[in-house]
Amino acid sequence: MRLRTAREIGLLVRTERKRQGLTMQDVAERVGCSRQWVAALEAGSERLEIALVLRTLAALGVRLDARSQHEPAREGAQ
Repeated sequence: MRLRTAREIGLLVRTERKRQGLTMQDVAERVGCSRQWVAALEAGSERLEIALVLRTLAALGVRLDARSQHEPAREGAQ
């Protein structure tokens, strides 16, 4: 899956949170932030601390892979 915007990251977090049956408060407690911060992330806020965004993704079991657009695409990669 390619993520290009803060909104797309927020939608990924919301989808994964709901898939796992978690509330925003559950995620906030796992990450060590407020429920309001999780709501802002899910809404696609562009002004959030990247370390907390990464911690949230990790808490949900979401792995990020990054590669340069100049790298040749690997077989099977999305």
